Amino acid sequence: MAFFFVHTAAKREKPFPFERLSLTINTPMAQLRQLQTQAQVLAPQLRQSLKILQVSALDLREMIREEMSTNPALEEVPTMPEVDGKRSETFETYGGGFEHNTDRSEAVKHHEFMMASLTSEETLQEHLSEQVGCMDLPKKLREVVDFIIGSLNEKGFLELSEEELAQQTASDPKQVTAALAVVQNLDPIGVGCRDTVSSLLVQLKHQNKDQSLAFKILSEHYDALLRNKWVEIAEACSVTVKDIQSAVRNDIATLNPAPGSVFASKPTHTVIPDVKIYKNQFNEWVVELNRQYIPNLRIGSDCKLLLAKNLRPSERSYLRLKMRSGQFFIRAILQRQKTVEDIARALLRRQIGFFEQGVAHLKPLTMQMLADDLGVHETTVSRATANKYVETPFGVFAFKYFFTKGLRNVSGSRISNSVVRQRIKRIVEDEDRRSPLSDQQIAALLAKEQVNIARRTVTKYRESLGILSASLRRQYD
Repeated sequence: MAFFFVHTAAKREKPFPFERLSLTINTPMAQLRQLQTQAQVLAPQLRQSLKILQVSALDLREMIREEMSTNPALEEVPTMPEVDGKRSETFETYGGGFEHNTDRSEAVKHHEFMMASLTSEETLQEHLSEQVGCMDLPKKLREVVDFIIGSLNEKGFLELSEEELAQQTASDPKQVTAALAVVQNLDPIGVGCRDTVSSLLVQLKHQNKDQSLAFKILSEHYDALLRNKWVEIAEACSVTVKDIQSAVRNDIATLNPAPGSVFASKPTHTVIPDVKIYKNQFNEWVVELNRQYIPNLRIGSDCKLLLAKNLRPSERSYLRLKMRSGQFFIRAILQRQKTVEDIARALLRRQIGFFEQGVAHLKPLTMQMLADDLGVHETTVSRATANKYVETPFGVFAFKYFFTKGLRNVSGSRISNSVVRQRIKRIVEDEDRRSPLSDQQIAALLAKEQVNIARRTVTKYRESLGILSASLRRQYD
């Protein structure tokens, strides 16, 4: 027979969040064993508070709806309650939004318009199936066509071979060939092909350009085209380099290398800024929280009236539990809003150059720097900025866009990585296309501007911007 004793450790200078000492006495055949373990246990309310801090405005809205469905003590109110003409600031309510100086009906109309705009995009399979539904196809051919449509990847390409299609659809090769012809002639032209080059060739055929120079380049010299071997292709086709570039520019460049990618492959992601930073009519910077999409909550007055009545102990206990849970939930939301606002204000102070003049004046900034400014832990800043956006005079940006370590310049100060990327982009845009700059030359130009950067770093930034290498950017007369 075994006995278990649990003992909480005595008070220390730095007590652990949770410490357990267990003593196990087994049968005489067993040994006496003592185990001491330490573990941090997060209470459900604390986990809920951390989740509220991390989620976006729209996700928080759903959390509130879910909480209200399970907690009868919570009540939604249309506006902030007023006391003597002023808004109440008690912990039981919260609300407001960007439109606090406008008519309430206008804010409601704007909200309804935004919610109505959140429609899901049509998928490639839906788009193709709708077209097939208008065709009079034999039953078996229709089944193979539907199977092919369902097998297309996000680019619109078919990864199954004709043999595999025939086997999986129990069809003969002629039916598969006919079904592929149907799919490849649906809009967008080029879906249902094996790869990029075959899709481009189908698109050219659809334009009656199967005898063109562009068709010959793609069908016979595709690999050389990818390497920008203009001279080699021109010699093989017995034309000038200018003819090759003209065919590429006027015919090939107008084609879609991934025809299926124009349709939604994932649910639409709607960005709603949590904070708006702007200048008011007095030329003063304003940091304003967006509470427009978050319902206003309070503890229902009916719950307080019920407590005054004669209730059974179990009912009174349940009601008090739900009221305490609701109060904590509202406090957690208020704390989230305050934390996000504090971070936004600190961000404005640190990145005032960006808000005044744009991306070129973005400064290096780390989460630890903001945490030090606010006297909080770095993880708090990380959680509070996750999945959140800020509206600025230069557009809507993710909070984390503003956090970059930066590069050190000649004077010893740091310059933001985003600024360096933008400078590389402008250098490439202004270069001579007949003699494009190498990554080493770009690094040398930046060094003249007192930015110390290695060639491999230029390469990394160039690739992140989607800019081709110098050899692939070269153009011929």
